[in-house]
Parts: sequence; structure tokens; C-alpha cells
Amino acid sequence: MKTLLCTVVAAGLMCPGVGAQAKPDFSGTWTMDLSRSDASQGTPVTVTIRQAPDELLIEMAQNGSVQAVRYIPEGTKPVVADETVGTFRWEGPQLVTNLVAYINKQAVTVAEVRKLNADATEMSVAVTLVVQHGYSGTTIAPGAKNPPNTATGTNIYLRAR
Repeated sequence: MKTLLCTVVAAGLMCPGVGAQAKPDFSGTWTMDLSRSDASQGTPVTVTIRQAPDELLIEMAQNGSVQAVRYIPEGTKPVVADETVGTFRWEGPQLVTNLVAYINKQAVTVAEVRKLNADATEMSVAVTLVVQHGYSGTTIAPGAKNPPNTATGTNIYLRAR
């Protein structure tokens, strides 16, 4: 019985498609498809991603301004105590990032779920933005799809050549 169990485990580890799947590679430069994105505001957006197993660096360039955010795996602590960093995790082939930032002294939580198309030429990013204003409420106005302090949207990016 023990030999059979070892054989099954060993075979499972060597079979393609069994066990951990390779993570998609989001590294590269991406340009927003303005016609298919919710947050385009009519101005070009370029995102550059550098992906490593223990860190992501995501830079967003728009209107001559560049913002860079470093993300570390969920559950790890930043090396620099006061450094603002986001976290990331994998949900199958989807890359989920979370960041808490402060805008006008208000905490804002940004969650993004990235996924690639089959050819890895297109990246969709589902964004959820929540303004943390000190009280909670789940009442949604009739006809609204989000609570009053939440915004959602999906942006489409094309891999730059």
C-alpha cells in the first residue's frame, strides 16, 4: 500500500498539468486601449510591469507623470518600515494586487485583478476602488451597482511591441 501511494504521488508530480501551474508573465510595457477601458479619461496610459517571484514593480505613466508602486507577496512585511507598498497574490492565472493609499488624508483601497488573454497580448484589469471614510454602510441606492464609497471598472491594455 505504501509503495502504491509513493508511485501515485511521484507520477502526479511528473505529469504535466498536475500540481502547481506556471504563473503568467505580466512583465513588459502595456498601453491602454482607450476605446475599451472604463478609466481612460481620454488620455493615453502606459503601464510597465516588472515581475519577479517575490516582488512586482508597476509603473503607470499618464500626462507626463509616472507613479511607481512596489508590491510584495501577501503576508510578508516591507523591508523599510515606513515604506508604502502594496501586496499581491495569485488566484490561479489571475494576479491580484491590493494597495492602500492616501488621497487628501483619506485612505483609499485599490484592488486590481489582472488576467491575460490566451496569446498574452492583451491584459484586462478589473479595478475596485474604495474610499475609507470612517463609517461603513452597505446601502446601495436603487439603480446603482456599487455602494456610495466604491467604484469599479475594467481597463484593457495591449502589450507594446
